[in-house]
Amino acid sequence: MSSEANVPRRVVRPAGFFALSFGSMVGSGWIILLGDWLQRAAPGGALLALLAGGALMALVGCCYAELAARLPRAGGDFLYALEGLGSTAGFVVGSFLTLFLVSMCAFEATALPWLVTELIPSAQGKPLYRLLGESVTSDALVLGLAGALTVCVLNLRGVRSSVTFQRVVTFTFIAVMCLLIACGFVFGSAANLQPMFATPDGHPWSVGAFWIFAMCAMLLNGFQAALYVIEERAVDVSVRATTLSMVAGIVAAAFFYAGIILAAGRMMPWREILPAHLPAVAAFDVLIPGGAVGKIILLVSIASTAKTWNALLLMASRILLAQARAGMVPAVFARLNARAGAPAHAIVLITLVSITGMLLGKGALIPIINMATICITLILVLALIVLLKLRRREPLSPGFAVPGGLASILICLSGALLMAGFAFFGPLLQHPGHLPLEWMLMAAWAAVSLIFSKIAARARFDN
Repeated sequence: MSSEANVPRRVVRPAGFFALSFGSMVGSGWIILLGDWLQRAAPGGALLALLAGGALMALVGCCYAELAARLPRAGGDFLYALEGLGSTAGFVVGSFLTLFLVSMCAFEATALPWLVTELIPSAQGKPLYRLLGESVTSDALVLGLAGALTVCVLNLRGVRSSVTFQRVVTFTFIAVMCLLIACGFVFGSAANLQPMFATPDGHPWSVGAFWIFAMCAMLLNGFQAALYVIEERAVDVSVRATTLSMVAGIVAAAFFYAGIILAAGRMMPWREILPAHLPAVAAFDVLIPGGAVGKIILLVSIASTAKTWNALLLMASRILLAQARAGMVPAVFARLNARAGAPAHAIVLITLVSITGMLLGKGALIPIINMATICITLILVLALIVLLKLRRREPLSPGFAVPGGLASILICLSGALLMAGFAFFGPLLQHPGHLPLEWMLMAAWAAVSLIFSKIAARARFDN
């Protein structure tokens, strides 16, 4: 294989980086979560929590932008931990970042068939087996497998193909949803949002708002997808333009969630949409009798799930590529396809592991989300610690510096620690006296990662 086969294609432009950032964060979860947000914090509390979480995560994005300016190579959090804290920290971050990305790919593989059967009830297949309290049906397996293979092939064709798909679907999604949000403001009524700060069961709205704020670590995460292809930016695109496009994606995602709360709440009295199976669909369905708007939302959400899945697979394959370059996993995952410049072996492995996770069914969705949240919040904390260390080593940043300097970084670190504590101990508080499944899955993953590391080390020794 020629050396050129290991050189990434430099084709990604700012619109592509924005699409990767926004598209990785905003999938289809908001359709399900809207009712939970309103139930926990009422419209006012949910709005404040999402805007506050958005502000914090945008500032975190600026911290990542400075890290990228200092280390503009593929690998994201793994690279930052490796360079800033050493090989042990790099191995831990790389391992659990891969777990986060693989688990989220499995989540998308499970969510996609569910949305399709909501849109087309006749597509519901027969139950094949039960696991974790839920039935796994034939349609879930067939549709999930078809989706996994489609996204895999898209990524195998190279970064140009996957980013083009991401850009087209993301901007189409934004256009359709902005139109629906605008309809909510034009045809809805502010009176339907009342009471703004009184929850249905009477508990303090501030408690629910705090929960939503903490979950912003998950809701507004994935913007790092832009950094995983930073080596593949077009030759005339600067690191600064890349990272600013990424931060713009975070801000846009926060405003999107806020806009959905206000628009849906204006369409009908917000407490009346809570019993609905899909509250967001129920709210916008009042625009046109017959359920046409709901079908449009489901169609857009299916496409949105695909774009999020695409970005997650792209990120996961690049993090595996970076770990292979560092000698922490077998070198085969560092090889790039000579024709497309894609890490084919890494893409195929991530796809296979995602399909395995999909076999767990809908019963695994909550543990998957909890486990992913634990992983990503702990990684956020480590990334901010790395930035502080790099700043002490070299005070001046080449190309970009966090607005507000040290004070902003410390604010982000405090917020990230708060989110990480909530994420880690949340499953234990929900089921006191029982060892959380999330912890057991993470321990199993750590064991598998150590085995991979030993295989890679032995291969280096033999060579």
